[in-house]
Amino acid sequence: NLTNLRSLSLSWNNLDEGEIPDWLSGFANLTWLGLGNTNRIGTIPSWLSTLTNLSGLVLDENRLTGPIPSELANLGNLDFLALNGNNLTGPIPAELGDLSTLWRLYLSDNNLLGPMPSSLTEMKALIVFHFANTGLCIPRDDAFQAWIDSIPEVNARDAVCAALPSTGDTAVPPGLALALGVAGGSLLILSGAVALGARRFRGAAHAARR
Repeated sequence: NLTNLRSLSLSWNNLDEGEIPDWLSGFANLTWLGLGNTNRIGTIPSWLSTLTNLSGLVLDENRLTGPIPSELANLGNLDFLALNGNNLTGPIPAELGDLSTLWRLYLSDNNLLGPMPSSLTEMKALIVFHFANTGLCIPRDDAFQAWIDSIPEVNARDAVCAALPSTGDTAVPPGLALALGVAGGSLLILSGAVALGARRFRGAAHAARR
Protein backbone atom coordinates (compact mmCIF):
# COMPACT_ATOMS: atom_id res chain seq x y z
CA ASN A 1 0.00 0.00 0.00
CA LEU A 2 3.04 2.31 0.02
CA THR A 3 2.10 3.79 -3.33
CA ASN A 4 4.05 7.02 -2.74
CA LEU A 5 7.30 5.20 -1.94
CA ARG A 6 10.21 6.66 -3.89
CA SER A 7 13.17 4.57 -2.72
CA LEU A 8 13.30 0.91 -1.73
CA SER A 9 16.70 -0.54 -0.88
CA LEU A 10 16.76 -4.10 0.49
CA SER A 11 20.18 -5.12 -0.87
CA TRP A 12 22.50 -7.43 1.08
CA ASN A 13 19.84 -8.95 3.29
CA ASN A 14 19.23 -12.65 3.79
CA LEU A 15 15.72 -12.68 2.34
CA ASP A 16 13.98 -15.92 1.48
CA GLU A 17 14.78 -17.22 -1.99
CA GLY A 18 12.28 -16.12 -4.61
CA GLU A 19 11.60 -14.26 -7.81
CA ILE A 20 11.36 -10.49 -8.06
CA PRO A 21 7.80 -9.96 -6.70
CA ASP A 22 5.33 -8.58 -9.21
CA TRP A 23 3.59 -6.43 -6.57
CA LEU A 24 6.50 -4.02 -6.99
CA SER A 25 4.91 -3.02 -10.29
CA GLY A 26 2.41 -0.98 -8.26
CA PHE A 27 5.14 1.37 -7.02
CA ALA A 28 4.92 3.79 -9.93
CA ASN A 29 6.76 6.54 -8.04
CA LEU A 30 9.90 4.51 -7.31
CA THR A 31 13.13 6.21 -8.34
CA TRP A 32 15.44 3.61 -6.77
CA LEU A 33 15.01 -0.16 -6.45
CA GLY A 34 17.78 -2.11 -4.73
CA LEU A 35 17.48 -5.90 -4.57
CA GLY A 36 21.15 -6.81 -4.82
CA ASN A 37 22.24 -10.00 -3.04
CA THR A 38 18.77 -10.88 -1.78
CA ASN A 39 18.51 -14.46 -3.11
CA ARG A 40 16.52 -13.48 -6.18
CA ILE A 41 16.03 -16.27 -8.76
CA GLY A 42 14.20 -16.57 -12.07
CA THR A 43 14.35 -14.09 -14.90
CA ILE A 44 14.38 -10.30 -14.90
CA PRO A 45 10.68 -9.45 -15.41
CA SER A 46 9.80 -7.21 -18.32
CA TRP A 47 7.25 -5.35 -16.17
CA LEU A 48 10.13 -3.52 -14.51
CA SER A 49 10.03 -1.31 -17.59
CA THR A 50 6.75 0.17 -16.32
CA LEU A 51 8.59 1.81 -13.40
CA THR A 52 9.54 4.69 -15.65
CA ASN A 53 10.65 6.97 -12.81
CA LEU A 54 13.53 4.67 -11.87
CA SER A 55 16.96 6.26 -11.90
CA GLY A 56 18.62 3.26 -10.21
CA LEU A 57 18.00 -0.47 -10.63
CA VAL A 58 20.25 -2.77 -8.58
CA LEU A 59 19.89 -6.54 -9.09
CA ASP A 60 23.50 -7.64 -8.66
CA GLU A 61 24.82 -10.76 -6.87
CA ASN A 62 21.70 -12.87 -7.23
CA ARG A 63 20.96 -16.01 -9.27
CA LEU A 64 18.94 -14.41 -12.03
CA THR A 65 18.88 -16.27 -15.34
CA GLY A 66 17.83 -15.70 -18.94
CA PRO A 67 18.47 -12.68 -21.17
CA ILE A 68 18.57 -9.00 -20.34
CA PRO A 69 15.04 -7.81 -21.25
CA SER A 70 15.05 -5.35 -24.12
CA GLU A 71 12.12 -3.64 -22.38
CA LEU A 72 14.55 -2.09 -19.87
CA ALA A 73 15.26 0.43 -22.61
CA ASN A 74 11.93 2.06 -21.67
CA LEU A 75 13.47 3.28 -18.39
CA GLY A 76 14.40 6.64 -19.88
CA ASN A 77 15.47 8.16 -16.53
CA LEU A 78 17.86 5.36 -15.59
CA ASP A 79 21.40 6.41 -14.72
CA PHE A 80 22.52 3.36 -12.66
CA LEU A 81 22.04 -0.27 -13.74
CA ALA A 82 23.72 -3.13 -11.86
CA LEU A 83 23.15 -6.67 -13.19
CA ASN A 84 26.57 -8.10 -12.35
CA GLY A 85 27.10 -11.38 -10.51
CA ASN A 86 24.15 -13.32 -11.95
CA ASN A 87 23.70 -16.11 -14.51
CA LEU A 88 22.33 -13.96 -17.33
CA THR A 89 22.77 -15.29 -20.86
CA GLY A 90 22.68 -14.07 -24.45
CA PRO A 91 23.86 -10.81 -26.00
CA ILE A 92 23.33 -7.24 -24.86
CA PRO A 93 20.04 -6.18 -26.47
CA ALA A 94 20.56 -3.39 -28.99
CA GLU A 95 17.69 -1.46 -27.43
CA LEU A 96 19.80 -0.70 -24.36
CA GLY A 97 21.52 1.95 -26.43
CA ASP A 98 18.39 4.06 -25.89
CA LEU A 99 19.42 4.57 -22.24
CA SER A 100 21.13 7.84 -23.08
CA THR A 101 21.12 9.07 -19.45
CA LEU A 102 22.92 6.01 -18.07
CA TRP A 103 26.07 6.84 -16.09
CA ARG A 104 27.02 3.43 -14.68
CA LEU A 105 26.49 -0.01 -16.23
CA TYR A 106 27.60 -3.18 -14.44
CA LEU A 107 27.38 -6.49 -16.33
CA SER A 108 30.43 -8.41 -15.06
CA ASP A 109 30.36 -12.06 -13.96
CA ASN A 110 27.53 -13.25 -16.17
CA ASN A 111 27.23 -15.74 -19.05
CA LEU A 112 26.53 -12.98 -21.56
CA LEU A 113 28.23 -13.37 -24.93
CA GLY A 114 28.77 -11.89 -28.36
CA PRO A 115 29.99 -8.63 -29.87
CA MET A 116 28.42 -5.56 -28.28
CA PRO A 117 25.79 -3.80 -30.39
CA SER A 118 26.84 -0.56 -32.10
CA SER A 119 23.81 1.16 -30.54
CA LEU A 120 25.67 1.35 -27.21
CA THR A 121 27.67 4.26 -28.60
CA GLU A 122 24.55 6.37 -28.04
CA MET A 123 25.22 6.14 -24.28
CA LYS A 124 27.07 9.44 -24.28
CA ALA A 125 26.79 9.93 -20.49
CA LEU A 126 28.40 6.61 -19.48
CA ILE A 127 31.37 6.97 -17.11
CA VAL A 128 31.60 3.40 -15.73
CA PHE A 129 31.21 0.22 -17.79
CA HIS A 130 32.07 -3.15 -16.23
CA PHE A 131 31.76 -6.39 -18.25
CA ALA A 132 34.73 -8.52 -17.13
CA ASN A 133 34.27 -12.29 -16.81
CA THR A 134 31.67 -12.54 -19.55
CA GLY A 135 31.77 -13.67 -23.16
CA LEU A 136 31.16 -10.12 -24.42
CA CYS A 137 33.67 -8.51 -26.74
CA ILE A 138 34.35 -5.04 -28.18
CA PRO A 139 33.76 -4.81 -31.95
CA ARG A 140 36.76 -3.89 -34.14
CA ASP A 141 35.06 -0.74 -35.29
CA ASP A 142 36.72 2.68 -35.13
CA ALA A 143 33.60 4.45 -33.86
CA PHE A 144 33.00 1.83 -31.19
CA GLN A 145 36.64 1.85 -30.12
CA ALA A 146 36.53 5.64 -29.80
CA TRP A 147 33.41 5.36 -27.64
CA ILE A 148 35.02 2.78 -25.33
CA ASP A 149 38.12 4.96 -25.05
CA SER A 150 35.94 7.92 -24.00
CA ILE A 151 34.57 6.07 -20.93
CA PRO A 152 36.75 6.86 -17.87
CA GLU A 153 36.29 3.46 -16.16
CA VAL A 154 36.14 0.25 -18.20
CA ASN A 155 37.28 -2.96 -16.51
CA ALA A 156 37.84 -5.06 -19.66
CA ARG A 157 39.32 -2.80 -22.35
CA ASP A 158 41.34 -5.69 -23.79
CA ALA A 159 38.24 -7.81 -24.54
CA VAL A 160 38.33 -7.00 -28.25
CA CYS A 161 36.60 -9.28 -30.74
CA ALA A 162 39.24 -11.16 -32.72
CA ALA A 163 39.43 -10.52 -36.45
CA LEU A 164 38.29 -13.06 -39.00
CA PRO A 165 41.01 -15.59 -39.82
CA SER A 166 43.14 -14.56 -42.79
CA THR A 167 42.26 -16.50 -45.96
CA GLY A 168 44.40 -14.75 -48.54
CA ASP A 169 42.42 -14.12 -51.71
CA THR A 170 40.05 -17.00 -51.07
CA ALA A 171 36.63 -16.09 -49.72
CA VAL A 172 35.41 -18.05 -46.73
CA PRO A 173 31.96 -19.59 -47.26
CA PRO A 174 29.41 -17.96 -44.93
CA GLY A 175 28.63 -21.23 -43.20
CA LEU A 176 32.29 -21.76 -42.36
CA ALA A 177 33.18 -18.23 -41.26
CA LEU A 178 34.44 -18.07 -37.70
CA ALA A 179 34.51 -14.87 -35.67
CA LEU A 180 36.69 -15.44 -32.67
CA GLY A 181 36.24 -13.08 -29.74
CA VAL A 182 38.55 -13.42 -26.80
CA ALA A 183 37.03 -11.84 -23.69
CA GLY A 184 38.17 -12.28 -20.13
CA GLY A 185 39.94 -15.56 -20.81
CA SER A 186 37.02 -16.98 -22.77
CA LEU A 187 36.84 -17.91 -26.43
CA LEU A 188 33.66 -16.89 -28.19
CA ILE A 189 32.82 -18.96 -31.24
CA LEU A 190 30.37 -17.68 -33.82
CA SER A 191 29.40 -19.66 -36.91
CA GLY A 192 27.79 -17.42 -39.47
CA ALA A 193 25.53 -15.26 -37.33
CA VAL A 194 24.77 -17.89 -34.70
CA ALA A 195 26.50 -17.71 -31.31
CA LEU A 196 27.41 -21.24 -30.25
CA GLY A 197 28.68 -20.31 -26.83
CA ALA A 198 31.58 -19.17 -24.68
CA ARG A 199 34.17 -21.79 -23.74
CA ARG A 200 37.30 -21.64 -21.72
CA PHE A 201 40.21 -21.01 -24.07
CA ARG A 202 42.08 -24.24 -23.35
CA GLY A 203 39.01 -26.38 -23.87
CA ALA A 204 38.22 -24.71 -27.19
CA ALA A 205 41.83 -25.00 -28.37
CA HIS A 206 41.82 -28.72 -27.49
CA ALA A 207 38.58 -29.23 -29.41
CA ALA A 208 40.03 -27.40 -32.42
CA ARG A 209 43.07 -29.67 -32.47
CA ARG A 210 40.80 -32.71 -32.52
